[in-house]
Amino acid sequence: MDDGDDICHEHSDHSWEQLITNAKACDHIVQLYQDQDFLNRAVCRFAGAAVANGEGVILVPTRAHWDGIRPRLEAEGVDVEAARARGQLTVVDADEFLPRFMTRDAMPDSPLFLGLAGDVIANARAGGRYKCVRWWGEMVNVLWERGDVAASMNLEDLFDKLAEQHDIAIFCSFLMDNFNGEVHAHVLPRLGVNHSHLIPVEDYARLEHAVAAALRETVGSDEARVIEGRLLSSYVPPFTMPRAQALLLALRQAFPSVAESVLLRSRDLYAAKRGGG
Repeated sequence: MDDGDDICHEHSDHSWEQLITNAKACDHIVQLYQDQDFLNRAVCRFAGAAVANGEGVILVPTRAHWDGIRPRLEAEGVDVEAARARGQLTVVDADEFLPRFMTRDAMPDSPLFLGLAGDVIANARAGGRYKCVRWWGEMVNVLWERGDVAASMNLEDLFDKLAEQHDIAIFCSFLMDNFNGEVHAHVLPRLGVNHSHLIPVEDYARLEHAVAAALRETVGSDEARVIEGRLLSSYVPPFTMPRAQALLLALRQAFPSVAESVLLRSRDLYAAKRGGG
């Protein structure tokens, strides 16, 4: 879809809350997180908006994460049992669902996955009561945390197909450090192949301040302004992301000799700002 591709090549500073509240069909959003509180808040915002909008929502958490997500959903006003009883909320155990479509060589079986997931979506539409459906899950993260990187990325490709085939919004979450150089160099470009939007951190404004300050400290104020203007005017990010995140990736592409220093300093400044309130 050409129009969708154009959207994916933008960078945006709209908050992650807006993004997942307003998720629409064929969006494929990925969140990087390092603590369960951020995960819980994002999933509850995604699911709570679906319930409020009269959409169906599918959640595929691990049991441990569901134990944290459910009480927060209820605290935010979602009657989980009632939503499940009327078919609006479907909860599937990630650790139980994942083995159902994995092959002996530890890779997802494409037809099997698409068939099983398609059945879950059909049930979530509840005979037409919920035309719009959202899916959040962490099976890809289960594979990622096991070290099965190829299988994890393959499954993300299949989720992209699933979104197109069934016209749903998909949101997934990875336990991953956005300030890790290997993540920037290798993982984010790969995620850009099969996602439309990136939520790299919890606080976009704090990231903006940290990256700007880190760049100034590394190359000087005058050079920082020149570099920022030049890079952001020409860089095409692999998917929609905050402006500061696009700058970090553009810097790695254009000035790899300074990119790592800026990234590591950005990590320190981002953490320090949080600590300072």
